[in-house]
Amino acid sequence: MLKVENLNAGYGNLNILRNLSFEVHQGEVVSILGTNGAGKTTTLRAISGLIPVKSGVIHFDNQILNKKSAEYIVKAGLVQVPEDRKLFSDMTVLENLEMGAYTRKARANLKKNLDYCYDLFPILKERTSQFAGTMSGGQQQMLAIGRALMAEPKLLILDEPSIGLSPLLTKQVFDIISEIKNNGVTILLVEQNVNQALQLANRGYVIENGEVVMSGTAQELLNDETLKASYLGITK
Repeated sequence: MLKVENLNAGYGNLNILRNLSFEVHQGEVVSILGTNGAGKTTTLRAISGLIPVKSGVIHFDNQILNKKSAEYIVKAGLVQVPEDRKLFSDMTVLENLEMGAYTRKARANLKKNLDYCYDLFPILKERTSQFAGTMSGGQQQMLAIGRALMAEPKLLILDEPSIGLSPLLTKQVFDIISEIKNNGVTILLVEQNVNQALQLANRGYVIENGEVVMSGTAQELLNDETLKASYLGITK
């Protein structure tokens, strides 16, 4: 579904990604792992058309996304939930969800998609009239994911969905992500919580300094001694 080949991207003259390659197959959850500054968010911004690609190719659903606008990419079915959520804080829960139904097809299915989001996140149905900026961090994360689902994504990209959340809320969010996967949505997950991410994922890639340094099935990565020592704090 998504294939990134030899991607080079960055900001101005600063190149962050260096010949980065990975792929996501339909129906999978794939995790991109790495420390702060490794290039994870830059990777997602390049895929979503938010920063220009210097070289390399981004294939998605039998088309090339290089030089396509962010608007075009959303309409193609690739939707991102950014790390900082980017909610409209002075708009209600319902208004934020309605903003997610950006495409003509999604607008036509507005009620069905709202019902789906309310089934996933009952708290959002309870608080349809509440302003997003007054909600807790966990509720805001649920709203951000719900807004993305309103666009009927073929591939849902999640950037650090557990950031700033308590362990209990993190578990709730990951349970919901698992349910979204079971409903047939392909997911690309960027997450610093390595253990949690790999418990959910089919496969994973570890990025350092803008390059893939390790990849494998989730179980292979969980069993890797170097990864356990570097990211999980587990040593023999």
